Amino acid sequence: MANSESNIASQNEIVLGENEMVCSLTNKVVKATDKEMTLQSMIAMMTEEYGFAPEDMERDFKVKYEDANEDKSKTQKVDLAIFNAGHAHDADELIRFIIVAKDAKVKPNDKKAGVEATTEGILCSTDCDFACWTNGEDLQYVYSYEDDFGQVTCEAISDFPAEGQTLDDLEAQGERAMPRKPANESLVKTFKRCHDYIYGNEGMKKTAFWELLNLIFCKLYDEKRRFSDAKQGIS
Repeated sequence: MANSESNIASQNEIVLGENEMVCSLTNKVVKATDKEMTLQSMIAMMTEEYGFAPEDMERDFKVKYEDANEDKSKTQKVDLAIFNAGHAHDADELIRFIIVAKDAKVKPNDKKAGVEATTEGILCSTDCDFACWTNGEDLQYVYSYEDDFGQVTCEAISDFPAEGQTLDDLEAQGERAMPRKPANESLVKTFKRCHDYIYGNEGMKKTAFWELLNLIFCKLYDEKRRFSDAKQGIS
């Protein structure tokens, strides 16, 4: 009996080759490229920080839509699609999607793989209003809405709503918005972006880390004070 259980356990074990990893969403073996590692980080972020259920997400999802500008049907693959909770995984139920660029060399303004080129087609042609683009370092959020003239417009926003939230909820909360519990990987990347910004703009290699550390402690104090005041009804 013990040997039988041992054999079953061995069969269920996944043996990884060099430069391979297991996708947390599909439990399948994938190549550990820069893009894949960023995608895994985004999957963790969407579940841990934003509260979306794994069963309502799908990677490498193909979205079919009618491009009004070119008057033809198009199909675009998004790296991570998020659907209405408990609904079918199809374009009509799409509520968020994430585009992951190949690596950090791809900039947000890239004409073929940047934010506008990869998000606006779907946002302007489907009922999905929110998208996120990342190259592993930069995070760009996009929101689409219909203006007073009936034209769909896309604009950059600082964040998109979590599960059960609306954009109005975020705007109403403003500075009192409760911080999300950060996924470990996204927190590390946030610190790295802060460090790189200080290093690149100030040019002081020896003091960059200490400037970042001071910034973190100032922010911690500010957040603690802000939520303490909010509980007491102080604006």
